[in-house]
Amino acid sequence: MPAVSRTTLGLLLCLSARTLAQPVPTFQGTPLDLSAARWQYQPGDNPAWADPALDDHAWETLNGTALLRNPASGWPGIGWFRLRVYSTPATPRSAALAIVQHGASEIFLDGRLIARYGTVGATPGAETHFNPNTLPTFLVLDGRPSGHLLAVRHSCMEMRDLSAGPGRWFARQSGRPVLTAYTNRTAAYGAGFGMRLLDAASAHAEWAERSATGGLYWLNFGLLAAIALLHLLLFWFYPRERANLFFSLFAFFAAAGNLIYYRWSLGHQSVTENVAQLALNIALTQASLAALLAFLYSAFSIPVKRWFWAWLALAALYVPVSTVFVEMGEARRWYSHALLLFPVLEVARGMRRAVRDKAPGAWIVGSGLLAYTLFVFLGSVTLIRGLSANSLPPAVRHAAVLAITIAISVYLARRFARVSREEADLRVRHERERAENERRAAELEEARRLQLSMLPKSVPRFPRFELAAYMKTAAEVGGDYYDFHLAENPAALTIAVGDATGHGLKAGTMVTAAKSLFLSLAGHPDPVHILEHSSRALRLMKLRGLFMAMTVVRVEGTRLSIGNAGLPPPLVYRSRPGPWTKSPSSRSPSEPSPASTTTWKRSTCAPATPSSS
Repeated sequence: MPAVSRTTLGLLLCLSARTLAQPVPTFQGTPLDLSAARWQYQPGDNPAWADPALDDHAWETLNGTALLRNPASGWPGIGWFRLRVYSTPATPRSAALAIVQHGASEIFLDGRLIARYGTVGATPGAETHFNPNTLPTFLVLDGRPSGHLLAVRHSCMEMRDLSAGPGRWFARQSGRPVLTAYTNRTAAYGAGFGMRLLDAASAHAEWAERSATGGLYWLNFGLLAAIALLHLLLFWFYPRERANLFFSLFAFFAAAGNLIYYRWSLGHQSVTENVAQLALNIALTQASLAALLAFLYSAFSIPVKRWFWAWLALAALYVPVSTVFVEMGEARRWYSHALLLFPVLEVARGMRRAVRDKAPGAWIVGSGLLAYTLFVFLGSVTLIRGLSANSLPPAVRHAAVLAITIAISVYLARRFARVSREEADLRVRHERERAENERRAAELEEARRLQLSMLPKSVPRFPRFELAAYMKTAAEVGGDYYDFHLAENPAALTIAVGDATGHGLKAGTMVTAAKSLFLSLAGHPDPVHILEHSSRALRLMKLRGLFMAMTVVRVEGTRLSIGNAGLPPPLVYRSRPGPWTKSPSSRSPSEPSPASTTTWKRSTCAPATPSSS
């Protein structure tokens, strides 16, 4: 057998033995996850450990690069990882490494430095963290049979002790399964790093896609922030519509969430910043749900139940619980499920009532809420599977948030337009009523002047009598009336006092008719005759619903005659007693005997009306 054949056979046998011992990472052009490979690990730091000829069989073998607890050989915060990667001759020469980490690292290929992310240091002050966040590192694989040695010098001083203290807490936080944007599996690397090998064209396309996703986050941030500002201004100028305020808060929280997702997609933050972003994202999620429920209560006048305040308190408590008590993984997960389930049920309750009451635009909000509720439900399902809500594709999250935002914006816009039209119609009606009131006021003023013009300008002088008159109406035009008629031969004074029913123009009309009749009949010596003829004339006028009570008094010499129609009986008062007489025809049994030589006659008839006298 030729020497070359024997050498090739030996190499193949060696590779076969190595394959039986552990999986051999072989790159064939398809993405290869190196985070799950068996790496040789050595704690500490020595530049010579990048040499491909170094024998690392005595190093500790790790099943992957995730450091969630201290390895058997220890973890002082800095160490080296070595892995031999093989490739087939058909593999494209251009490849790329996509790396994620919390600390700093230097990447060596066959002893040559090909990438440096941050500054690796053995102390916290010497280290400068930098998370490449799948930023591709390009390299060349020539398909040599001996493979390529990949060495990683890595430090993470924030988690330099994974057994206790802040390092252990950070490891539990960063060790939460989070679906990465560059692979369809979870990556939890803790103090270690995640690494994937793929061809250069795919790496470039994926990074371009991630950059476009980052631009989409900024675009949605601007859109949501503009909507939030718009509805905040609507509330500022129209504070009665509190639904605008709550929706503005919802849009603001959703916009702030886009910044968090952008930093997760393209940021280079440390584990401390990641944990802070996690707590902030949880707080924004709960706050946005609370604002959405408050919007529902306000927009559709739904009574706020006590359980909403209980949920709000538990949601506020979840932020410290989820970030501090990281050991309570299962309990914390079901805690989160309950918090996500409550808004779904409450939204269903509120929309059921709004649709049942046929609230205008309820179907618009309902369609948006249906999409957003479906997103929350899918997020809850992924949590049950052990992933996070961020495991949903970014397009799903953008579609759900934009659907609910646009739906509510359309609803509030229609509601604002409807309220504006109603207020405009109300202003038009108000202007019409104001013009009508002004017209009526002018007419009443004219009627008041007309009524006053019908009253005597002065009180006549009559021998042996002092006359005085005063009248103040309760409205612009009243039904009160008095008048005098002074006859010369024989000397006689006729006085009329009347009160028409009601106020305003109707009463003024009755006074006008009564004055006309009095002027024409005041010369007759019998007050009863005057009342009877006045009543008959008013009846012929057919003034329906108009009445007047009236008393007519005639004084002639020492004789006083009274005709009364509906007014209280007159009172005659003398300062000293004396004999008086009264007409026998009008005397009643209950009246006193005559005590004065002055005689007076009182005749009574019914109130002068159009229908009776």
